[in-house]
Amino acid sequence: MPVISKEFFYKKVTSATSCNVVHYWEKDCLKKNFSWFFLKSVVLGSGRFFLPVYMFKLALNYKKAKNKKNLLLDLLLSEARGIIYGIVMSQLFFGTICFNRALFGRLYYYTIFFIPGFISGLSVLVESKENQILDALIFFNSLVETVLNQLQMSVPKETLAFMLVSGALMYTLENRKDDFKFLYLWFYTPQRRAKDKQNDTCIHNESCFKYVYQGFVKYFGLGYAINVIRSLLPRMGGIVTKPSLFLKLLMDKSNFLFGLLIGSYTGLYKLISCYLNRSSLLKDEFKGLFAGVLSGVTYAIYPSVQVLVIAITTLLQLMYDYIAKSLNIKDNFWQRQLLFMFCNGYLLHNRMFFSETCSPYYRKMIDVCTNNLSRQVISSIFKNYFNILI
Repeated sequence: MPVISKEFFYKKVTSATSCNVVHYWEKDCLKKNFSWFFLKSVVLGSGRFFLPVYMFKLALNYKKAKNKKNLLLDLLLSEARGIIYGIVMSQLFFGTICFNRALFGRLYYYTIFFIPGFISGLSVLVESKENQILDALIFFNSLVETVLNQLQMSVPKETLAFMLVSGALMYTLENRKDDFKFLYLWFYTPQRRAKDKQNDTCIHNESCFKYVYQGFVKYFGLGYAINVIRSLLPRMGGIVTKPSLFLKLLMDKSNFLFGLLIGSYTGLYKLISCYLNRSSLLKDEFKGLFAGVLSGVTYAIYPSVQVLVIAITTLLQLMYDYIAKSLNIKDNFWQRQLLFMFCNGYLLHNRMFFSETCSPYYRKMIDVCTNNLSRQVISSIFKNYFNILI
């Protein structure tokens, strides 16, 4: 898709330009959010997106649940809440576009998608607190991924960036004073370095070979499983109708490569840590930093910007946690809410004007949750405002 600059936007979109091209299915600004076509698209799309997620969550919690009869009810309630979440977000988004057009007398570059996206972020209040936290974290990850995509780094530069971030992250994790009480997505948390640890000793009881080998096998399996699940969820509908696709998905080469990346990173980190713990080359507090930098070279095995993104966002979370504790900043609802709203506004703006760099997850999520209505809206805007067919 072409990039739409601010200059080109104002060349094509004037004060005479109407907003009804955005809601092409209904020209009336008041009726558009309640038309059957609009509601059907969002209900079907949101239901299709959230159902596999909640079914997977149900499968994970089935054995742990004390009252299994309530699981189905919880599934239905979660699905209903997810659909309402999708409806409210869509209605706030399109409603804000029309409101801004009426208020300012024209469509502006940032009022057509960014501000409506920001306001529509209020819809996350429909979700449970657990899902609000998770959504804010996922959208923040998508924002960081979008920024990295805009930088267009080569694989060697991405690998170097990952090595540096990995070093800082492992340094912070190993030297933490307390356990962290917030959700983060980084896959490996090393043991906290004990202050009273004797020199020339490792932090594990088993042999170093077994420690490293078990770490590799465990995290190879984790990486393989994560990639399978990531590929499975959006294709679950097709797999139900054609089960043979599941076997093909399990044998996909990307699963093994992603598992190899995660397993090799963890295994190499443990190997280097063991060597450093048995030597006196570095002070204890810097061993995690050195091991993190060197083990980051495994990124080149299967470059995955999502892994780099998670490393960056986790490091940023740890930095914010340290600053918040130092300045006695209390964790409250509005910090999370404003972060989600900003991320949603930025990502929707990017989805419209710089689609090629937008996070693939976010782009696909928006398309699925609206039953491809978002894609049709963008096509209508490009065709009618910019004379571009996509």
